[in-house]
Amino acid sequence: MPNEKFQKRIQALFSDIEQLATQPQLDAAVMRRELESLRARVTDLEAQVLQSQVEELDDAQAQQTIPADQPAKIKPSAPIIYEKEQVGYAYTADRIETLKSANISGLDANQVLLAPLTETGKPIGSMLVEPPADGNWSSDEAELTEAVARQVSLQIQNLRLLAAAERARAEAQSATRRFAHESWESFLDAIQQSERIGYVYDQDGVVPYSEPLLADTDFNQTVSVLDEHIGRLSLKPSPGSPLTEDDKAMVAAVARQLGQQVENLRLLADASRARAEAEEATRRMSRDSWKAYAEDKEESSLGFVYDSVQVKPLTQKPEEFSISHPLMVRGQPIGELAAIGLSDVSPEVSDLLAAIAAQTSVHLEALRLTEELQKRAAELQELDRLKSSFLANMSHELRTPLNSILGFSDVILEGIDGPLTEYMENDLRLIQKNGQHLLHLINDVLDMAKIESGRMNLHLEKFKVHEVFDEVASITSTLASEKNLALFVEPDSDAGAEIFADVTRMRQVIINLVNNAIKFTEKGKISMRVDRLGADKVLLRIKDTGIGIPPDHIETVFQEFSQVDTSTTRKVGGTGLGLPISRRLIEMHGGRMWAESTGIDGEGSAFFVELWINTEVSENVEKTVK
Repeated sequence: MPNEKFQKRIQALFSDIEQLATQPQLDAAVMRRELESLRARVTDLEAQVLQSQVEELDDAQAQQTIPADQPAKIKPSAPIIYEKEQVGYAYTADRIETLKSANISGLDANQVLLAPLTETGKPIGSMLVEPPADGNWSSDEAELTEAVARQVSLQIQNLRLLAAAERARAEAQSATRRFAHESWESFLDAIQQSERIGYVYDQDGVVPYSEPLLADTDFNQTVSVLDEHIGRLSLKPSPGSPLTEDDKAMVAAVARQLGQQVENLRLLADASRARAEAEEATRRMSRDSWKAYAEDKEESSLGFVYDSVQVKPLTQKPEEFSISHPLMVRGQPIGELAAIGLSDVSPEVSDLLAAIAAQTSVHLEALRLTEELQKRAAELQELDRLKSSFLANMSHELRTPLNSILGFSDVILEGIDGPLTEYMENDLRLIQKNGQHLLHLINDVLDMAKIESGRMNLHLEKFKVHEVFDEVASITSTLASEKNLALFVEPDSDAGAEIFADVTRMRQVIINLVNNAIKFTEKGKISMRVDRLGADKVLLRIKDTGIGIPPDHIETVFQEFSQVDTSTTRKVGGTGLGLPISRRLIEMHGGRMWAESTGIDGEGSAFFVELWINTEVSENVEKTVK
C-alpha cells in the first residue's frame, strides 16, 4: 500500500473518531483516552509496516549478491499489516487496569522478571513484574513469580474452557428451540391446522375458538416450550375487578404449566401417530404375506372340515353357517372359522368359538412362519452347497497350473535346461517358495470345501504316532532353525503308541499345529508328545512357549477365516483355515481337538488331540464322511 494512501486512510479514521468525541451524549474524557490509545496502537502499526518495508529492501539487496547456483529465499510480496488481538492487564496498588502495549514499552528488559504463560506446553502470553525500589530480586521472589504464572495459565485455560462450554450450551439451546419450532410446525401440518388453534374458557365450559384474538384483552402471557413461543394466554377480567400483581403472577405460572401440558399432549399425539403407522405397516406385511402364501397353495388345501371323527380337506363350502367367526392375524382377516348344524347358539358357544378362532389364528401364523423359515433354511443350505462346490472347482483349477509352474521351476533349478547365474537361481527359488505357499493356501481352501460338501475321504491304516512326529520334525525343522527354536519329541512320550487312522490327514494336522507354534513363538521351544488314555484312546499334545492365546479367544481360532490378530499390522499371515480344517479332520476320526492357554507371553499355548486307537469305520478301507 503506498504511504500517501495509507496516511489518508488514517487521517480519515481519526477525523471520524474526533467527530464522535464531540457528541454531547458521550463522555469526552473517556473518548479522548480511547482515542489516544488507538493513536498509539496505529503508531506501533506504522512502525511495524516501516520495519517490514526495510527488511524487504534488505532482502532484495541481499538477493542480488546470492550466487546463481543457490536457491533464493521466498518472502511475502506484501507486508503483513494485520495483527492478532492481544489482551493485557496491569495490577498496581490493588487495582487492575487494561494494559496497552505503549504502557510497557519503557520497561527495562534486564530488570523485570519475565514468566511465560503456557497452555498444554504452548506459549499463550507472558507475565512481567517490575523491579522493587532497590532494584534487586531475590530467588524466592523469582520462584513465586513462576508459581503465579502457572496459576494464571491454569486460570486462563479454565476461563477458555468455560467460554467454550457456554458457547456449546448456547448452541444446544438454540438447536433445542429450533427443534421445538420445527416439531410444532410439523404437528400443525399433520392435523391440518397450519394457522392457529384456540380455546375459550368462560367458567361454563371450554369451546374451540378460531376467531382473531380480541384487541381489548387486559392481560396477555406468552406460552413457551423450551424458550420457543408457541401461543398466548389472554385474559379479560370482569369490569371493576382489575388484575393484581398476584393475579398476574398466577397467570404466568398457569402459562408455564399450560406450555408443558400442551407439549406433553403433542408428544403423545406424535407417539400415537407413529404407533398407528407401525401397526398399519405390520398389518400390510401380514396381508401381503398371507396373500403370497395362499397363491402358492392349491385351493383345496386352504380349507378343512372337522366332523368329530377326522380332519379332511374342505371340497365344497356350505351354503349356510350356524355361527362363524373371522380368523385374525395382526388385525387382518386371513380366514373364517364356522360351525353348521347348530339349532340354538348360546352366548357361551359364541364365546367358545371366538376363543378357538383366536388360538387357531395364532397357530396358523406360527405354522406359516415355520414353513417360511424352513424354506429360507433350505435356500441357505443350497447356497452353501453351491459355494463349497465353487470353491472346490476353483481350487482345483488354480492348483493345476500352479503345479506346472512349480514343476518347471524345479526342472530349471536342476540345470536340465542349461546353467544358471546366481541371480537367476535366487529368482527361481523365490518363485518356488512363494508358489509352495500359494499351493498350501489353495489346498486349505480345497480341503475345507471338500469337508463341507461331504466329499472328504479317509484312507485308514495302522501306524505309530512317533513316526509321524519324526516326519513332521524333519519337514518343519528348517523353519524352526531360522528362528533358533528347539523342536523335539519329549523323551517320556510313548514311543510305541499306534493308532488306526488316515496317516496323511494326521500328518497334515500335526504340521498345521507345529507351523502355528513356530509362527507365534519368537524364542524358546516346541515339544510334541503322545500318551495312552486307557486301553482305547491316545492323547497328542503340541506345546510352545510363544505369545499364547487370550482365554476368551481360544474358540475363535477354530472358526473359519478367523484369527486372534485381525489388525492390518499383524506380523504373521495365513487364511485362518489351518486350525478349523485340523479340528474337522480330527472330528471325522471320531476324536476331538482343543487348546489351553493363559494368554501370557512366554507361557505359550498347548493344543490337544484325543483319538481312538481304532477308528470305527463302515468299510474296511475307506470312510466317506457326509
